[in-house]
Amino acid sequence: MLRILAASLVLATAPLSVSAPATAQTAQLRAANFQTRQEVRDAQTYDRAIKDFQSRGYAGLTRHLPALRAAFDRMPDDYAQVVVQHETSVARLSDGGDVLLMMVMLSAPDDTGKSRAAITLANVYGDIALLLASEAVEGRRYDEALAYLDRALKIQPANWLLLSEKIVALQGAQRWDEALALADEALDSDDILLTLHDDAFHRRRGFSLIELGRLDEAKAAYEAALAIDEDDANAKRELDYINKLQAGAPPTAINFVAPASTTPPQPLN
Repeated sequence: MLRILAASLVLATAPLSVSAPATAQTAQLRAANFQTRQEVRDAQTYDRAIKDFQSRGYAGLTRHLPALRAAFDRMPDDYAQVVVQHETSVARLSDGGDVLLMMVMLSAPDDTGKSRAAITLANVYGDIALLLASEAVEGRRYDEALAYLDRALKIQPANWLLLSEKIVALQGAQRWDEALALADEALDSDDILLTLHDDAFHRRRGFSLIELGRLDEAKAAYEAALAIDEDDANAKRELDYINKLQAGAPPTAINFVAPASTTPPQPLN
């Protein structure tokens, strides 16, 4: 039985624009009004890279890495996930479920009955950071991955994809206590952009707890993930592994499997 440590690469491939029903103005908003020309060009760089990634896996990213790194270096210091621009709520999101919820929340009337126009855009620089970090994790360059993630998380601290990927990078480096602490921090947050994905952080938490030998706590973590999503195959697989360990089976080596990778997994030492 292989134990799988997988990166959480879930990426948007094009800008999203969702019209909120609250005002007629919202329906007329265009992404072009809320993105600089440079951001649009960097989005095109990302789109080219993700197209090759989707067709060839991480091998397809090699030729795009210099351009992606240059684009990431242009990430503005005020590139938050949710901002107000031109009296409009702007949300930069990568997860489809987050888009729908945030549009409802951001376009809801306030205490005075007034509604603000709202629009969602692709999280261009956040997605580039995730892609660069995931490629570095795939190559086991964990310090490099953490540098990308820490810089992006300083600007987008509630980006669940970046946080989850940071936990993966810490686990890949066998920094189990730090990975566990970060998962706990995410689960303690009351930010809606994180609480929507508590199941992912319970799973990350459980993985670290197994490696720390805290099997009862690990079991509780995976059971918490299943309480959120009863069809969670990863949680079920890890619970089965924990049961075998508690019955006396020897631990198995961890294998890293990155999504869409074109190379076979290699054991993590």
